[in-house]
Amino acid sequence: MKIARVIGVIRSQSTAAPLSIMLLGIAMFGLARTQPAWFDDRIGPGLFAQWLSASVVALSLIWFVSAWLEGAETSGSDNKTHPSAIPGLSLLAGVALFALSFPILGLVASCALTAMVVSWGAGDRGWIAATFAALSGAGVALALGLTLLPPGTDLWPTGL
Repeated sequence: MKIARVIGVIRSQSTAAPLSIMLLGIAMFGLARTQPAWFDDRIGPGLFAQWLSASVVALSLIWFVSAWLEGAETSGSDNKTHPSAIPGLSLLAGVALFALSFPILGLVASCALTAMVVSWGAGDRGWIAATFAALSGAGVALALGLTLLPPGTDLWPTGL
């Protein structure tokens, strides 16, 4: 009886989105492992991809567990509401946006743009919170770029 309930929660609409995004993150991590993370004690191209895909898996796992627990609590009730897939989709959009914008905008602007998109997708946030998230993302990227990354790292848009 419990196994059927667990399968029912996994198959529910509320856990399908985080589970599929988690599986996509695992696939992205597998692809990222093909790129070297380190070159002679310097950061290689695979390190950010590995961190980013591992973050997608971790955040999706948290989302999946919370949706699972919520589904288990409401499985006997008539509550038919399901969480939106927008947070997960904004997380994927942020990852894709970072990967596509980094070669053009550089690390700082790409991180700011990604943080803004993911913050917007988290819901119940206005432009002030999204702007704060973008500035925080830019600040963290700048701090990491100036302290940990090699001098040749593209922190700024191409041509600056």
